[in-house]
Amino acid sequence: MSCLNASTNQQQRTAQAGKTSENQCQVQNHSAEEIHAEESDEEFRQLINAKRQKINFPAASAKEQLEALDSKIVLQLDKLIGESTLGHKLTTFGDIIYQTCINTFGAKQHQAKREPKKSRRQREMETLLKQKKNLRKQMKSATEEEKNGLQEPWRGLKARHSALSRAESARKRGSQKKKNQERFYKDPFKFARQLFQQPRSGSLSVQKEQLEDHLRKTYSDPNREIPLSEPAGLVWPAAPGEEFNSKPPSLKEINSVVQKARAKSAPGPNGVPYLLYKRCPNVLKRLHKILRGAWSNLKISERWMSADGVYIPKEQNLTKINQFRLISLLNVEEKIFFSVIAFRLTKYLTENGYINTLVQKGGIPGVSGCLEHATMIWEAIQRAKSEKLNLDVIWLDLANAYGSVPHQMIQLALRMYHVPEDIQVMLDDYFSGFRMRFSTNSYTTDWINLEIGIAMGCTISPILFVMAMEVILKAAEDSAGPANLGGGCYMPPLKAFMDDTTIICSKEDETRQMLERLDV
Repeated sequence: MSCLNASTNQQQRTAQAGKTSENQCQVQNHSAEEIHAEESDEEFRQLINAKRQKINFPAASAKEQLEALDSKIVLQLDKLIGESTLGHKLTTFGDIIYQTCINTFGAKQHQAKREPKKSRRQREMETLLKQKKNLRKQMKSATEEEKNGLQEPWRGLKARHSALSRAESARKRGSQKKKNQERFYKDPFKFARQLFQQPRSGSLSVQKEQLEDHLRKTYSDPNREIPLSEPAGLVWPAAPGEEFNSKPPSLKEINSVVQKARAKSAPGPNGVPYLLYKRCPNVLKRLHKILRGAWSNLKISERWMSADGVYIPKEQNLTKINQFRLISLLNVEEKIFFSVIAFRLTKYLTENGYINTLVQKGGIPGVSGCLEHATMIWEAIQRAKSEKLNLDVIWLDLANAYGSVPHQMIQLALRMYHVPEDIQVMLDDYFSGFRMRFSTNSYTTDWINLEIGIAMGCTISPILFVMAMEVILKAAEDSAGPANLGGGCYMPPLKAFMDDTTIICSKEDETRQMLERLDV
């Protein structure tokens, strides 16, 4: 099946534009200045493009302040964009919220870490150290008789200092044990992960022009508009038994996404965090209404297509570009919207059996298969050794996996799995205008268009990546039979966890053919 051409997409967008009249008319008595309107307002655009400070929200126990904030934001939204167009609502919704919050609570100030006060024992230990040091100096220049006289106070100082040191060490061990217990009970998973996590540090040392040139080369795709030919051996699955839920998102779905999100998640370019929507239910209802309008009209806001990128070091003391991992910070409103699509898409794929979880274990909620894959591969190797059988095992890992997925591959996967055209149109619009800027300790780059790849940090990226990988895996899976492990035991020739793929074959020619199929 060929790709949808540009004229067809345009017809679909035009036809869908009249689906709903969700506040499409602009009331005359709202001036451009009142509703922050717009593109002519240079000062407002500079405010949007500026890096925003974090909001100094009160504690969760300050319910009266939060209720007042909730009401204040709702009043501001109704006053400034209550009767404006859907597109303008999507554009300025987060900016009005941020400005209201920052005017109410101010920006969070960075507080320098203060040194803890020294205890009485610690001060006494410092005094004893000085006394011991002075006594040693005296002993060096003293006569033999004087040295004998200084030995007694020296032993007393030494014994006292040793006793205090043991007591201080015991106190530190007890304090650390108590802290570890508190951290464990607060978040056992995070505590266990940090036990095995390698320390990471570093600062990207590269000129702004050099980084921008690297980014343009990495994320440019001259073939972006050329339809992707299907890989050899690809067989499309049958029509779905369970249809995709194409209804606009419900308030229950929106609320579920917000409640599951981490309160400490970093905000996107507009500066509004998940925390705001967790604590302001009436603002969340206003957002739900706007997101329903966006869904019904297949409208993707330009603000949703902008992301702040940050480089995270993979190990210690790193400075080069290829030693850092890129994370994209997107606006929360966009993440909520696409979380609903991602959840429905995942449910649709699993209910119809489109994702073979015996092969692909990554990106599917409730499927924890990293350890299972590793155990089965190890067992296959051990059986082959004991049975004296041939077995080829090859581990593959894609370089820059998320950043190398062609957008045409995503569209091919969506069509192959019979995803409704409305969803295809929204995702095509989303990726066609996506752009990022990247920050280091000393500068921020210009905006870079993302012509290839998907953003790590976008809520829909994992399931789209799995679908794109499935196109490759399904095209290759029939090129080799199950690996023979002896005793009537066989294993599928492919194991995958996101982009980490393992080939297991009993015959060399099948292994080569499998590699050729995967090299698309």
